[in-house]
Amino acid sequence: MNITLTSSEATRLEGSQRLTFLPALFSSDFMSSEATVYAYASRHIDEYDGGLWHYFRLSDGAGYMVPDMETVTFSNPGNYFEKEVSAEVAGIIITALVLNHRSWHHSHHDRDELCRHFCQRYEQLMAFAAGHPEAATIYRALD
Repeated sequence: MNITLTSSEATRLEGSQRLTFLPALFSSDFMSSEATVYAYASRHIDEYDGGLWHYFRLSDGAGYMVPDMETVTFSNPGNYFEKEVSAEVAGIIITALVLNHRSWHHSHHDRDELCRHFCQRYEQLMAFAAGHPEAATIYRALD
């Protein structure tokens, strides 16, 4: 599937480049974090039923995951958000939610180094999102 990016700052990873993405984004917690991404997708994307994800790296080392879909209905019942969005926007939102969730998890379990890593990756992703054409939608979904 061709994912249309709205920013030139993100690079889609292919082939062997994909092997280093999850450890770079999620550090040593990459297996649990990846599973959390899929769980969040099941919870927030009505049409999600598993499948391939695309990886996008940002120039600062951060990144986000995107489900192999065109558009999705993304809902966050906790803040009454529901809207049809591109797969890219849904992926940015889900990745941000997971980075935030895992930072809190590591903070509560006295894993300061991992907590700092997740906070840094979250801040980097939010800096990218601030310049995204659909920044308002991303922020509304995360609010």
